[in-house]
Amino acid sequence: MRALCRFPWRRTLVLLALLINAAAPARGEEPLGVPNPHWGAFFSGKDQRVPIEPTDWPWRAIGRVNLADRVVRRHCTGTLVGPRLVVTAGHCLFNHRLGRWAKPEQVHFVAGQARDTAAGHSTAVDLILPPELDVTQGIDPRLGTIRSELIAHDWALIVLESALPIKPIPVRAISARAFPQEASAGELARAGYGSDRPYLPSVHRGCAAALSDRWPGAMLNRCDQRPGDSGSPILLLRGAEEAFVVGLSTATSHAKRDNADFAAVAALGPSAVSFADAVQRALER
Repeated sequence: MRALCRFPWRRTLVLLALLINAAAPARGEEPLGVPNPHWGAFFSGKDQRVPIEPTDWPWRAIGRVNLADRVVRRHCTGTLVGPRLVVTAGHCLFNHRLGRWAKPEQVHFVAGQARDTAAGHSTAVDLILPPELDVTQGIDPRLGTIRSELIAHDWALIVLESALPIKPIPVRAISARAFPQEASAGELARAGYGSDRPYLPSVHRGCAAALSDRWPGAMLNRCDQRPGDSGSPILLLRGAEEAFVVGLSTATSHAKRDNADFAAVAALGPSAVSFADAVQRALER
């Protein structure tokens, strides 16, 4: 099923970097969507992201997914996985105010943006989403929450009008059994355009991720992020010449503590196992 998407990225929704009652919190804690998503998710208690100039690959293949209509302008993060193909979070493309998906002409991808410069850009001509992503039933825009069983399907492919002169980052689907060994042979990182630096990417290198046993096709990670980072890639880096998209970060689980504060538990998103076949079909079109 192909759907044409649209999503009014309101600030209260943006950490649909999505806040979800999903990851397993400590006993006695209730997992909740954070009332103020501007808190973000810093799992060590401090922000370990580092701003970078996206002059080198693979960082120049990561960019902003901008959505604009007559009412709202918003952004999330996407990754170039083919000359004309971008992967991002599915929920980014849905307009809860209007109750419909974005139209392709309302979506614009800017790769490797650094302030007022970019490595390339193009509008969309098609948007592809998994039929399992039932946004109207699975996401509560008032609380900024998403049902845990939808996390594995929270992805979207953006087909660009123009091929970009940038080396794409290949998608690599790794099974849950093989993932620990594959990850230990390289370095995991997450990069995106958070709301605190919306025109310059920030990267958390050396963070941790694992495929979920509880939700097939979903990936948990502890890579620091902010609103606007939703849809950002979980990368497996192997030296300076090899990088693979092994998952996306699209949601963050927070738990309410006894002092009424909230603690970040885990970030979540689809593993590449969930969208690798769709990427391959789109590349072969």
